[in-house]
Amino acid sequence: MEIKKIKIDNMDVEFVNDSYNTRNGFKHVSHCFINGVDMGENTVHYLNRTWECYPYQTCMRGLINKIIEERTEMLKELFKEMNGYKIISASRKEEFEKFLEHDDILYYYIEVKNKI
Repeated sequence: MEIKKIKIDNMDVEFVNDSYNTRNGFKHVSHCFINGVDMGENTVHYLNRTWECYPYQTCMRGLINKIIEERTEMLKELFKEMNGYKIISASRKEEFEKFLEHDDILYYYIEVKNKI
């Protein structure tokens, strides 16, 4: 087991990573905890070897990408509800992107992704 810790302002991010043998190769499993709250897990299967800069990088990046996508989807629904929209059209996309810029949590998630 390997633990990678990242601290950004008042947010403590901890990735707990592990590797397991499988019938056809091996897999990496990452769990993410932000301020002690379990944010989910991600698994990446490999047949031979990885081409990562350091162990578990792909698995951790995949996990933080999932977390960012979930947050973005939640904010999208909130944005539509607040403005009475049913869809976000091309003309409203810029307005939505400005709305995303004001979300501190999403900003922190992107900072974590940049540090992985």
